[in-house]
Amino acid sequence: MVFNMGQNSSLPKGRRKSLRSFTKKSSKSNTLSHTFTINESDDKIDRLNINIASEEELMTLDGVNREIARSIVEHRKAIGRFRKVEDLAVVRGIGADKLQKLRPEICVSSRRSQSYTSSRAQSYDSLRSSESRLTLKSNKLVNINKASVFELQTVNGITQEVAAAILHYRTKKGKFKQIDDLIKVKCIDCVRLATISRYLTTDEEEESSDIDDNRPNILTNGYTMPAQTLRTNGAHQKLPIRNGLSNSNAIDIFELLSTYSPRPIIREIFNYSRNDQPAIRIASWNLHEFSYEKAGNLGVKEIVCRTILENGFSIIAIQDVLNVTALRIICDELNNPKLQRVKEWSKNNHYNWNFCMLDVHNSKLGFIYDSDGGTAVDLLSLSEGPTDTKKECEALVASFRVGNSNLQLVNLSLNNSTNVDVLSQKFKELTSESDLLMVFIDYTKVDVLIDDHFNIGDLKPIFSQNARTNFINPPLLGSNCHTTNILHNSKAQKQLTGFNGIVKQGLIHLAIPNGWSWGGPASPYCPIYTELFTNTSDDVPAL
Repeated sequence: MVFNMGQNSSLPKGRRKSLRSFTKKSSKSNTLSHTFTINESDDKIDRLNINIASEEELMTLDGVNREIARSIVEHRKAIGRFRKVEDLAVVRGIGADKLQKLRPEICVSSRRSQSYTSSRAQSYDSLRSSESRLTLKSNKLVNINKASVFELQTVNGITQEVAAAILHYRTKKGKFKQIDDLIKVKCIDCVRLATISRYLTTDEEEESSDIDDNRPNILTNGYTMPAQTLRTNGAHQKLPIRNGLSNSNAIDIFELLSTYSPRPIIREIFNYSRNDQPAIRIASWNLHEFSYEKAGNLGVKEIVCRTILENGFSIIAIQDVLNVTALRIICDELNNPKLQRVKEWSKNNHYNWNFCMLDVHNSKLGFIYDSDGGTAVDLLSLSEGPTDTKKECEALVASFRVGNSNLQLVNLSLNNSTNVDVLSQKFKELTSESDLLMVFIDYTKVDVLIDDHFNIGDLKPIFSQNARTNFINPPLLGSNCHTTNILHNSKAQKQLTGFNGIVKQGLIHLAIPNGWSWGGPASPYCPIYTELFTNTSDDVPAL
């Protein structure tokens, strides 16, 4: 969001000439009784706010010509805003002497009517500026080699454009060796570098490995993160100032972006039943490098949560999870929503969302499930796939109790070199037609899909190979248009309701970076789902 600073040519009342002649204090004698009083501020001048004044307004100040006024506006754009009146002294053409003359006429706060005497003391904004710097110093400095776009924007003087430029440079050239290397980045000059450098670091000595240390064998909601690793790049980070905006203003801006990020019109609200029989929707979604930082992006969080709730998903197999705490963030928002749009959908509904992963090296598969929503879902077991198939795929096997049915769900990510024959044979050995088996299969690592990929172990696919499940068009380099599917055995076939879908709307948000612009997708891949009756197969109505 761009704020127009310095384009208004209108002048405020009483500023047609210098205000210095009006700084005399009024007489203290006053015959008015206490039954009729005037605010003290009414007896004092209206000073010019140099943080919002245009060039024309700045030229009404004593000794400020067009060139100096332009220098003030350019300097203000470079640093974000003036934190205190004294900051004006470093502007070309001002200096200490001229600042002393201007003091009675200027302020950095939007509050009106400050007296000349009070201007000698620290202003409210000056105190906030000092507090902000102290707070930033007492917390971790922002690491420019690891920070996301949103974490960088928590630094005073780093705008959305500058943050994107830093990430672009870091991606192309690699890590910064020192803070001064930022001068090589587009949009950063000496003035801006001097302003922001105090809040930045390249040191990694205090950086923890986040979430992967000392994890239990099965990672569920019982897993507790160390307090010091709970940091986000969203609006909940405990920093008092962001580019001159308060936390509440930052939230307001996000809510405005949400308003202009339309949600799809829901044609049918799934109420956990089909043909008057209890049913459940189970889904699969590759969230593409789903890290703690990505989940902390408010736009990503809103899209993931709203997509799950709007479509009535009860169990979601998630692929490409980089950090288990990314799943925790989503579950926390689903259970206790903070975002307005998630609150709206969750109103009057009761959820108990959980997540699970295995503590296996480089494991990127997990599940999110609602154990206390429209349908009771219980996790019975969670295990890794067979050891002798590790070269072919990564697998996470979960057993869920849903209503009267036991579901065997396999979250499966194929490798590019997968031997389909070997994998099919293993499935035939380990599975039984007496089990209700569903396989959520991720093809994002497979360069070329063949027919055998769609009937592994004689399982049948829900979606045809022609179905487009890659949200980005054209797809990412090396990826197929069909990137995910759900396979099932014969017993599951009997309990399918016949309803399934590919979610292609509501996946973009203006708060998500999209290269050098904004309005990117939460993932380049679409979530897919199918429906199952949850009663026993003998009671399932014929389709």
